[in-house]
Amino acid sequence: MKKVQDGSTRNRLYFIHAAIAIAIMIFFRFIPPFGEMTPLGMELLGIFIGLLWAWIKCDMVWPSVLAFMFLGFSSYTPSGTVSLSAAFGNPLIQLIIWLLVFAAILMVSGISEQIAQRLIASKYTKGRPWVLSIVILVAVYVGAAFGANLALILICWEFVSTISKQVGYGKEDRWPKMMVVSIVFTSCIGTVLMPFSVGVVASFGYLTAASDGLVGNYNYFSYLVFSLIFSLSVFAIFMLINKYIVRPDMSKLKEVNVDMGEIPPINTKQKLAVGALIVLVLVTILPSILPANIQAYMNMIGTPLLVLAVPAFITIFRDKEGKPYFTFQELAGRGVLWNMIFMVAAAITMGGAISSPEAGFNATFISAFMPILSGMSPYLFALVIVVVTLILTNLINNAVAGAIMVPLMYSFSTAIGANPLLITALIIFASNVGLLLPCASPVGAMLAGNKEWMNPIDVVYFSSLYILATIIAVAIIGIPIGSLFFQ
Repeated sequence: MKKVQDGSTRNRLYFIHAAIAIAIMIFFRFIPPFGEMTPLGMELLGIFIGLLWAWIKCDMVWPSVLAFMFLGFSSYTPSGTVSLSAAFGNPLIQLIIWLLVFAAILMVSGISEQIAQRLIASKYTKGRPWVLSIVILVAVYVGAAFGANLALILICWEFVSTISKQVGYGKEDRWPKMMVVSIVFTSCIGTVLMPFSVGVVASFGYLTAASDGLVGNYNYFSYLVFSLIFSLSVFAIFMLINKYIVRPDMSKLKEVNVDMGEIPPINTKQKLAVGALIVLVLVTILPSILPANIQAYMNMIGTPLLVLAVPAFITIFRDKEGKPYFTFQELAGRGVLWNMIFMVAAAITMGGAISSPEAGFNATFISAFMPILSGMSPYLFALVIVVVTLILTNLINNAVAGAIMVPLMYSFSTAIGANPLLITALIIFASNVGLLLPCASPVGAMLAGNKEWMNPIDVVYFSSLYILATIIAVAIIGIPIGSLFFQ
């Protein structure tokens, strides 16, 4: 009976929040305009606030569709069909869809798990507790970069649990606790390593929409070099925190021998996945460093089509029985996350609408906060934006935090003289570190659910230390070094 009551309560709260979101979308427009807001701006702001409320409290798909419908009733677009067509016809949305289809190649082939097992089984880990810890985390970092973050978290948690039980660690010991949270944190920074990862593409898309196309195009190669330097600096800092602040007892690990069993050789399907990854890197990153005439030729094809070509053409290959190693139906079914697609499409569309000059939102926002921010240097402004993003992403959904912070940041960046491309890159990393609360991100929910080794106090303690590591890395590495890569 209690379960029925709990379910009934959850349903009631769900529909209450849905009603609140819809009411905001409908009635916010009747609030008298303030600042430099126009009646259209109030209408658009109401749709956007209601959309955010529904995203946080309810779902992603139906609120996004509803926002498109209300946008169609507004004077910003002549019809809902136009707003929907503009959103899903956007090359950015197409690129995200094909990247998700590609990610399924790595997922179904199991190549990321293979790499992780081989790293952890390395002979160099025997009798070296810190090396063992770092190798496990490197396996997560590499796997997350190639789209297997959730799978690698679970696999490496199992490694840590097995090792801990073998050597006699209990729930009160710090090494397993440290590793459980470190694995999640490493996954967070590894997920946005590649310039073609969905979170990266989406965030720069928010910047393009907020700037009305003036800013947002980023050099894939420059982002890769920056993200590699920055993420490794974060990794180094949080490992120093682990060693000198967390200070787990590592003595029991000196005699451990990680037995991975017999690791099967890399099969043809996995070799094809590696080949596909190499091709994807070439078609997305190489054009950034090739001569201008070749870049122009590649641009005629377009990045979305180049990315689509990889999962499309990999379906050509057949095994000895004449069956395809990969089918496009399988890749599309496993890879495309429609919640994410609808959320990004709506965020880009609404971000562009709310930032339009006829809405008056940017002018109002700048007028309200410029007295506070006007005395800030571009460096301090970037640091403040990162700290606010880290706070926000640990209170609400991390994807929503990025969708909010990028347009708001752009409103001030030009006035202050800050670099919006650099700050967007930093927001990408900061918004991905949602660890404190289960609602912050999928990995935050996983972390809260690990009752075998963690309790809420442990989650807060370790997460706070690793969030601090992110801030330190931004202050001493991210902002100074990033200014060299984003011009």
